[in-house]
Amino acid sequence: MSFTYLPFVAPGGQEGQPSAPAGMAPPPLDPIERAHAALRRAARSLEHDAEPVIDLTGPARALERAFGAIYDAFDGRADRLAAVRVAMVEIDVAAVPIGDAAGLDAGLATVGGLLRDARGWLERAEARLAAAPPAPTLDALPAPPILASRDRPRLHAVARASLAPMLKVPEPPPAELVAKPPPPIPRPTTFEELRAAVAALKQRAPAPGAIPAAAAPPRPLAPRGDDPGARPAPPPGFAREIGAAIDDLAFLRARTRECFEEVAMVGMQRAPLLGDPFRGALVLERRMLAAIDVIAAIGAPALEHVPRLVAEAPVKDPSLAFASAMVLGCFAGRDALAAAEHALLRSERDRAFIDELGAALKLVPHELLPLALRTLLREPEPLVRAMAIDVLAYRGLATEDELAAAAADEAPPVAACALLHLGCAPSPRLPELIQRALAPTAAADPELREAAWTAMALSDHPHASFTLRAAMESPDGGDAAALLLALAGDEADARHLVARAFEAPRRGLIVAVGWAGAASSVPLLIDLLERDVDKATKLAAAYALERITGAGLWEEVAVEDEEIVVAEPPEPDVGEPREVKLAQIVSDPRDLPAAPAPELVEQPTVDAARWRAFWIERCQGWDMGARYRRGLPYTPDVVLGELDTGRATPGERRSLQRELIVRTGHFVRFDPHDFVVDQEEAIAAWRPIASRASGAPGRWTRPRRRAG
Repeated sequence: MSFTYLPFVAPGGQEGQPSAPAGMAPPPLDPIERAHAALRRAARSLEHDAEPVIDLTGPARALERAFGAIYDAFDGRADRLAAVRVAMVEIDVAAVPIGDAAGLDAGLATVGGLLRDARGWLERAEARLAAAPPAPTLDALPAPPILASRDRPRLHAVARASLAPMLKVPEPPPAELVAKPPPPIPRPTTFEELRAAVAALKQRAPAPGAIPAAAAPPRPLAPRGDDPGARPAPPPGFAREIGAAIDDLAFLRARTRECFEEVAMVGMQRAPLLGDPFRGALVLERRMLAAIDVIAAIGAPALEHVPRLVAEAPVKDPSLAFASAMVLGCFAGRDALAAAEHALLRSERDRAFIDELGAALKLVPHELLPLALRTLLREPEPLVRAMAIDVLAYRGLATEDELAAAAADEAPPVAACALLHLGCAPSPRLPELIQRALAPTAAADPELREAAWTAMALSDHPHASFTLRAAMESPDGGDAAALLLALAGDEADARHLVARAFEAPRRGLIVAVGWAGAASSVPLLIDLLERDVDKATKLAAAYALERITGAGLWEEVAVEDEEIVVAEPPEPDVGEPREVKLAQIVSDPRDLPAAPAPELVEQPTVDAARWRAFWIERCQGWDMGARYRRGLPYTPDVVLGELDTGRATPGERRSLQRELIVRTGHFVRFDPHDFVVDQEEAIAAWRPIASRASGAPGRWTRPRRRAG
């Protein structure tokens, strides 16, 4: 496997240091990390699986203190041996009531077993630390300076207490409050006893005519605007009443929330749209890194508030997952990264939340990321394991054994992620893993099936052409197989693809024809624009023509409203007048603002006459048996130019990356999700490789890259 291309900038270090190389055997997990994993499962089970047959508040607080002690031991904020012993004591404090009530609930029995596992690992860590010389704590070391990030995230070291998670356990049912009845009055037998019984009953009863405490007098209403003594209304933009001043901590937390929301917003918007150059995202990335730097400058109050922003959110929005992992992954310490992991494991198996958290982990510079991801590989949830192996392989940190083990996983999401990365660096075990993924029992999962097809195409599998041709005919997944055949196939595959696409045109097949680039398909695509086909197929034909010819016949088209916005439900009529828009209030009646302009989008023209005129005028010298891309005979150099400066979406740029792997036989780690500077470095690394492989312009040749 290759080295990771993402930089690791240590606190106070120089920019551009590479991270740890992949390809070597991963080190065994530290006993403290194993104890942390067991304690984390126990805490999650206590929060979600245990019934409140007892008061769980005390055990929850003890586990929080145990987490803090484990992070103190791991990061060296206190004497490591003493911190491990404190964690063991806190686990014992939590285990006593849980063990006493284990017979009442199976969930508590599970928690007790996990606590015993955590304590056992801590005992191993205690024995190891007792035999080692004491290490200096963080307080004894000079604090590195906080330096601003420059186009890449920087790992900040902030002096603070460990970030312990806040556990939310169900409250026990309230005890039924029953007043103790007064002693019974003996049955009277004489008039004197009767008078005594009546007097006793009067004493027990409330006093007759008792008046409850007088309520506070109502607050006088503010004078109405039509009253003579009413104060004049303040001018627009000014407030009559100014709220009370907030304290310093509230101000810092409010500033932290603003920066956190900035990171969340940029994380959702940094991917360029069609027509936008990918380098334009550099401005957004700098905004995001500046917001993280502000959090680092605020220090401990800001960093402690970030996990609360996720835990207290009413909805677990995926943007919160990206922001929390992106921010916390830029701060040194196992506790910071663990805070993002706690948010992950509390996400209730929401795939969008898990994917966005993984997207942030692909970018962060945290030095303990490989350790955290290898711990997550042991989680029982398949989506979490899939995210972990995906990020490890993306960063170039996964070993071949780890990828092969993940590709053989019974869970389709895990195997699919591993196969996609194994296809980029083929191993002798890949053909067997592909065959396993395409077995009838496993091929029912579309994600795993498409990952196996991709691995076959990237690794030059001997049965790739036959398998992809057969998959093209299936209603589900046929479009993905057609695109892979266009990227990795030879001239015969291109002819087959063109023939099938124009026998029964559909959007996915026409898109694949554009990627195949056969010059003979251009007249057929122009004829398709005049046929009675749906709008999506015609537009796909126009994009395919643009990809082959590079004609630049773009036009602005108005997008219908229902295609860009979702209609909002009408406001209920409650009998009040509608609020007048501000533009109508402040504007002169003779110069009211015009209606909003329609949304415009630039796309290739679907006018067949314009395309036919271009074909006759500009393309008569083309070799009808050759392959073209953007008006030039096809070479990897042309593909690289399209990856560098072409008008392509992130999905199309991933396809261009796969095409370069196929047509050059080499691999350079690249993804449009990377920061702009990392993409530029990867493109520069591709340039000499693509130049050497561009000796046969216009042909479908490819070097042998067969696995095994």
